[in-house]
Amino acid sequence: MKDFERYLSVSDINAIIKSKLENDYSLKNLTVKGEISNYKEYDRAVYFSLKEDNVSSIPCVMWKDPMKYKSFKPQNGDEVLVKGSVSVYTGRGYYQLTVYDIELFGQGQELLRLLALKKKLEEEGLFDPSKKKMIPRYPFEIGVIVGAGSAAEADIKTNIKRRWPVANLHIFNALVQGKDAPKSIIKELNLSKDYPLDVLIIARGGGSSEDLSAFNDELLVREIYAYNVPVIAAVGHEIDFTLVDFVADKRVSTPTGAAEAATPDIKDVYQRIYESENRLDNSITDLLEYSKKMIDSFASRPFFKNPASIYEKTIINLTNSKKMLDTCIANMLNRIRDRIDSYESRLASLNPYSILNRGYSMAYNKNGKIISSINDVNVNDVFEIKVADGTIEGEIKNKKGK
Repeated sequence: MKDFERYLSVSDINAIIKSKLENDYSLKNLTVKGEISNYKEYDRAVYFSLKEDNVSSIPCVMWKDPMKYKSFKPQNGDEVLVKGSVSVYTGRGYYQLTVYDIELFGQGQELLRLLALKKKLEEEGLFDPSKKKMIPRYPFEIGVIVGAGSAAEADIKTNIKRRWPVANLHIFNALVQGKDAPKSIIKELNLSKDYPLDVLIIARGGGSSEDLSAFNDELLVREIYAYNVPVIAAVGHEIDFTLVDFVADKRVSTPTGAAEAATPDIKDVYQRIYESENRLDNSITDLLEYSKKMIDSFASRPFFKNPASIYEKTIINLTNSKKMLDTCIANMLNRIRDRIDSYESRLASLNPYSILNRGYSMAYNKNGKIISSINDVNVNDVFEIKVADGTIEGEIKNKKGK
């Protein structure tokens, strides 16, 4: 029985299988096609099987949160595309597909293609908000690409004429539905380049996703991106979005909205002009009143009554300043003169030659140095004695210390 001494529990086996399957990247983010069967809804999740021609099936679980954003309710027998990852329910030891998105196969396939194209164009920068052109505030040349005789054309014409009748409207009729629609729209787009447009509207009424598919054409999107005039897209209704919406400089939900986005309301313009005129009149009146008050204030000042008065005070100040300056200079000169006299007296008292006049004399050795010590001379040295009236030369015969 030694072979049974080491064993795994059922939970251990299921945990190992769960780890291997859920960590295998080839089993993550899968897109799977199949037919729904055994569809059941509960409070927190939806359970169903995805089968293939009664040959094979896989159980699926999808939590309720993603389901609330779906535009259709899945039913048994629906052929669908699901996105999900393989997971393991360890309680019962079986694997399942945890689904986080689901679409009907026909719609889903087209949606996948559209999402891939959107991602590609987005990565190229075609939808970059920083590259959007500003819609002019007062356009006078407006182009419209729209279906001939359509309600969208009538709405745009009516609303632009009502809101901004000074604009010149250029209508370019194109196919807005069907396989030839993208080429037709591009043709009219290129034709519009010959007109001095300030803004261009591309419009059509609402419709199904298939009806609006022409506005997801890659070449059309690129042509709009390269167009040198601001473009307003009015394709479909509020819940519909196309790639043209993303590349346009402004997106609105209806043709009427496009007319409003492209033009100011002339009533508002008149009102702004009227308000500006009133503000200007008030500003001019205020300025004139202020200027009159300033003139009156200046006229009442002494200078304007007696212009010479402005100099009288200055002349008095200059005269007083001159007197003060003269006094300061005289005082300074006296102080300098007194200091010079004091220095002369001190210099005279310190002059060694002045003592000669008092009966003293000064002796110099042969080097011309004053003899102040017996060490400054030697016996037989010649020396000079300066007295008040001349010089006496002598020779050292002897020298004695104290």
